Order: sequence, then structure tokens, then C-alpha cells
Amino acid sequence: MTPRVAVPAVLVLVAALTYPLAVVAGGAPTFPSRSDCVHTARADGDLEVVFGYFDSEVEAKPLLDKVLAVGFKGSQLELNACGQVKVAVHGIPTLKVGREVMGEARSVGLSPTLEQVS
Repeated sequence: MTPRVAVPAVLVLVAALTYPLAVVAGGAPTFPSRSDCVHTARADGDLEVVFGYFDSEVEAKPLLDKVLAVGFKGSQLELNACGQVKVAVHGIPTLKVGREVMGEARSVGLSPTLEQVS
């Protein structure tokens, strides 16, 4: 092997061995916890009222049906970054409006939270 061919071959070999070692040295990838995917509303802006979190759409559907039946039009199922399905209504502009919507929801037996859209 000539030096002209050997140098690039050695560089490729070093890179091929170094990259995996550097990735492993950083530790295993971390995934967000369920609490990392819930962002409590702290300021006016892009807010949502969340009626509940579930592990599947099948589990979430009865709550969505109830939420829609009692008048929270526009509520929908949505998959978050943690793999949970949430029942939520978007488009809440302010904390004040969010608190009013939550009061209405509580008056019909729901247990909502007000969250910042992430």
C-alpha cells in the first residue's frame, strides 16, 4: 500500500472507531419522563386545557366523548413527545380564560389542567 492510499485509509479507520466510542462515552440516550412532557401554564400565550393523559387512543376515547358531549367543542386526542395520548382543547389565549374554562370543566365533573403548548 502506498502512503498516498494508506493515509486516507488510516483516517477512515480512526474515524470509524472513534465515533462510536465518543457516542458511548456520553452514555445511553435519555428519553423524557412523563413529567417532562407536561408544561404548566405560567404566562399568557399558546395555552391548552388538558382533560387527561392516557397510554392509548382506545383508553382516551371515552373521556374525549364525554368532554365533547358536555360542550368542549374542538377538543381532540393528541400524541405528545412522551408517547402519551392527551385529551385537550387548544386556543386558550390567556391564563384568565384558561381558569374560566377549567372552572366550567370542573362544574361538570372533569379534572382539567392548564398547560403551555410545547
